[in-house]
Amino acid sequence: MVMEFIGLAHSGIIGVATGKWAKENELEYHSKTSKRRNQKEILQLWDDLTTLINTLWVEIPPQHFQEVDTAFGEYEGEISGLILYWIDNEIHHRGPAYVYLRSLGIEPPAFWDRH
Repeated sequence: MVMEFIGLAHSGIIGVATGKWAKENELEYHSKTSKRRNQKEILQLWDDLTTLINTLWVEIPPQHFQEVDTAFGEYEGEISGLILYWIDNEIHHRGPAYVYLRSLGIEPPAFWDRH
């Protein structure tokens, strides 16, 4: 699940910023083809992704968010709508992830705490 978030965000920000979209099965961190990673590796990927997003985001002209593109070779829509889909997808998966972590005895971070 986490690798899906990372894969969509990684390939998504590159697609939004450059117009070069990986196909869904070509995502660098595709959940079905990505190797298993430990917590430290996942957190490092997350930090690296945050740096990439922060770097590319400021280079995207504001008008680009209203342009239509085809994400991952199959999802056509305005860039702003594609980004909102990824946010909704993360929210959709967050509930089951929190239940899973709690069943393992791990208290997940408060979703409202963005630090």
